[in-house]
Amino acid sequence: MTQLQLLEKLDAFFAEVGLDTLLTNVRGIPVLKVTLKGLGEKKDGGALSEINFLDCPSLDASVFQIFTTVALNIDRDNLEECELALNSYNLKNTYIGAFHVYEPYRQIYHRYTQLFSGNDVAHVMQAKTAVEAVVSQLADSYDDILKIAAGASVYGDGENK
Repeated sequence: MTQLQLLEKLDAFFAEVGLDTLLTNVRGIPVLKVTLKGLGEKKDGGALSEINFLDCPSLDASVFQIFTTVALNIDRDNLEECELALNSYNLKNTYIGAFHVYEPYRQIYHRYTQLFSGNDVAHVMQAKTAVEAVVSQLADSYDDILKIAAGASVYGDGENK
């Protein structure tokens, strides 16, 4: 099964659960964009995930990756503090993937990668399991990440570190 075919299967999976998707090409790489809904305690948050593959010839495998933009337009003066807070948050609260700041676009994103092994059926199962775990992480962390983006403490002690 090609990487594009696997993305098409994931596209169908997301359509079944009612999420908006767009299967596209970004600089020649097939990418599945998924609009996530219902994040956070109030279930009113949203984020944009971009799913694709990287070839890893040295291991004769491919890497499945999910990038999710969680917060946009972070105050320029808060970028460094935000990155420090996310580093601490990742150590204490992030069970899969990690949150980071992408300074050029002043955004917080979550990145998850997984090496795929086995056959095509295993790849589909691994991808679905990974997507479910990442969405769970994003839902659990969403409110805290927005607070960090705004410069607020998520630990109640005045510190994000």
